[in-house]
Amino acid sequence: MPRALSEQETEAFRERLCDAAARLYVDEGPGAVTLRRLAGELGVGTMTPYRYFDNKEDIITAVRTRGLNRFSEALERALDTPGDGRTRSRAVRDAYIAFARGNTATYRLMFEYPETRRDDPAYRQAHERMWRTIAAHVEVMIAEGTVEADAPILGHQIWAALHGAVMLEIAGMLPEGFDAASLHTRTVSALFDTARPTV
Repeated sequence: MPRALSEQETEAFRERLCDAAARLYVDEGPGAVTLRRLAGELGVGTMTPYRYFDNKEDIITAVRTRGLNRFSEALERALDTPGDGRTRSRAVRDAYIAFARGNTATYRLMFEYPETRRDDPAYRQAHERMWRTIAAHVEVMIAEGTVEADAPILGHQIWAALHGAVMLEIAGMLPEGFDAASLHTRTVSALFDTARPTV
């Protein structure tokens, strides 16, 4: 009889399983993500993944949920750094880019493919948390008087520009001499100019 895993070991295995699923999904498409294939990728028995997830959709939802929470946590930590609103907004941008670079398969699975389990409570909660982080750094600048804007709308504009720059960097399609941060700096400066308070 196999030894029972500790809670920490169980969580570590779930994380490995989710990482493998994200990689397969992005590299080979949704059809590659089967519990049998994942078992082979992780070097475990065919039935082992079934102890953690019922089916492929459960795994993909878990990847997205975990990814969104880790992503939001990184942005929240960045927003908590010292400085004025613009400085903290740049810290959020840098944390965003670092997450996308360090977790590229998960990042792409989070934002590049259709959602399938919007009604899952844990996923919905993680999704709502992520939406809050999109506006939070803008709310700081509004409170300081740096910008006048609808925080969710300006937050989404900034996010859309950043996501586009990140995806172009991932695809190797940025102009020579640019990375996601430098391209986004130019774009967001124009957005902030339009949101500058009128005297």
